[in-house]
Amino acid sequence: MILNVVDLKKAFGVDEILRGVSFRIDNREKVAIVGRNGTGKTTLLKILTGEQEQDSGSVQFARGVKVAYLRQESQVDALRSVLEEAEEARRHVLELAARLKELEEKLENNPSEDDLEEYSRLHEHFFEAQGYSAERDVRYVLQRMGFTEDELDKPTSALSGGERTRLALARMLLEEPDLLILDEPTNHLDLQATEWLEGWIRSYLGAVLLVSHDRAFLQNTAERILELRDGKVKSYPGPFDKFLKLRAEEEERLAEVARRQQEEIAKLDEYVRRFINSQRTAQARGRRKKMEKLAASAIEAPKQGKGMKAGIKAAKRSGDVVVECENLGMAFGGQTLFKNLDWTVRIGERWGVVGENGSGKSTLVKLILGQLEPAEGRARLGTNVEAGYFSQDAEDLDPDESPLDHLVWECNMLPPDARNLLGRFLISGDDAMRPIKTLSGGEKNKLALAALANQSPNLLVLDEPTNHLDMDSREALAGVLKEYRGTLILVSHDRWLLEQVTDHTLDIRGWQGILYPGNYAEYRAAVQKPGAQPAEQPRVAKAEAQKPAMTPREISKEIVKAEKTVAALELRIESEEAALAALEGKLARVSLDDDLLFLTQEHGLIQSRISELLTEWESECLRLESLRNMQGA
Repeated sequence: MILNVVDLKKAFGVDEILRGVSFRIDNREKVAIVGRNGTGKTTLLKILTGEQEQDSGSVQFARGVKVAYLRQESQVDALRSVLEEAEEARRHVLELAARLKELEEKLENNPSEDDLEEYSRLHEHFFEAQGYSAERDVRYVLQRMGFTEDELDKPTSALSGGERTRLALARMLLEEPDLLILDEPTNHLDLQATEWLEGWIRSYLGAVLLVSHDRAFLQNTAERILELRDGKVKSYPGPFDKFLKLRAEEEERLAEVARRQQEEIAKLDEYVRRFINSQRTAQARGRRKKMEKLAASAIEAPKQGKGMKAGIKAAKRSGDVVVECENLGMAFGGQTLFKNLDWTVRIGERWGVVGENGSGKSTLVKLILGQLEPAEGRARLGTNVEAGYFSQDAEDLDPDESPLDHLVWECNMLPPDARNLLGRFLISGDDAMRPIKTLSGGEKNKLALAALANQSPNLLVLDEPTNHLDMDSREALAGVLKEYRGTLILVSHDRWLLEQVTDHTLDIRGWQGILYPGNYAEYRAAVQKPGAQPAEQPRVAKAEAQKPAMTPREISKEIVKAEKTVAALELRIESEEAALAALEGKLARVSLDDDLLFLTQEHGLIQSRISELLTEWESECLRLESLRNMQGA
């Protein structure tokens, strides 16, 4: 046992958020807490980490447990650089490395016995702490969290909110606590970083407690699910799809039991009313006691939360070509986002646009809609296209207007119609009159979607519409988009939503776009499938790449050469890694006869060779991939 929670209760005024929450987490267990927005998930995490006090109940950690907590809004030290902040997680190991380097210099020039003894002792600690990989791990984790080499010296005070969250997560991963508590860890992560984090969590030797609305992330990480509903927690075995099935079956059983109980209560009530003042009064009184006892212990049917009950209709038909990009390129401040992009969206197609953070997805959308001018090439909308645009985090909304005012004045709706539409998107009562700046992120997103529903566009362009939406709202949004009969362009990191509603994929990476005639799940499978035929591979949406200077025969020869080079490099890397493992084994059992300084220097040389070989291998793999794309063009 690493954490035990017993009968936890918490209220804010008359609102009881948690009532009788109990659960435990064992060593190395990966557990997810799920529930609608507002059910108390973040409150529960804050109680576990001591940021808030519970009204009653207990929270008990195993003795000596080290806990790390990633908040939705994480803080970092503003006086450090990105690299310095991450290195704090491995500070003790890096300080050991610096002291060992000083001692190595002394060992070369008449070392004393104290120097030899200190070096041997520190080296043992250094090896046990996996110090040889400390600096490499810091840079590797930062890279996986989306930081480039030239951003490592950037002051943390200059980072955006999303970058600070990614940096805080990187530091926590490097600290390797016994229990890692993550609140919406995939916020601000692109798909590559999210998929890497999934693998890291699965192989992590500590325990993980996470809160997330990302279905794919939960499916790939959680071994057990804790559902927080009506202030209580119920535990289900994972993975997530199994939880959904078990919960649905349980709710169906409870609903049936509740129905039968109510039928029995109704029959008893009818008997009592008919015979309470008759010759059967005694029997009626007996039935009434039975009815009251049954009503007091009756099972309540599971409550179904309200969902969005609205759709978006395409007003009229557009031309066959909805969006056309020709040799499109864009750059900001000398930094190229993408170039030579040829991309055509035809009527009825449903495109998912993915890519790393900063790759230019939102910029591409704005170029298509004419909000920005391209650096080169052109982007245009087709004939009779009426585009509806959802900007990321609904940033186009006036914060001082109310939702009702927005629909009346900005969307030309009559107040009764506007109120009705807002209600269908779960914005009702006083919420319709509050300033938009006081709404939650999810409520702002729902308002923006309501405005799109009124607009009735035949091209729907959505930029991260699931930000701030809970799982049920995401499911409702998927239903809305499935019913939509226009053309769809969806920029999203939500893999489940992409799989549900898209049938084409554009991946923006490395200055170019990669096109695939399938959803994101199918695209990933094609990329990872060994021995895939050229027709199955994604193709580069780049004019110059589709017109190779080499003949098909020359391309085939180059592919054979590249494949041999990659195979040879893999053998060399395998050999060097075996040598490194053998040397590390020797360092772990060093004897008095061994030259410790020589062994340490040899360890560094092998690591350097492996790093160079990996760089060469990666470059050759990219070249091979490019050649295969040229062959399949």
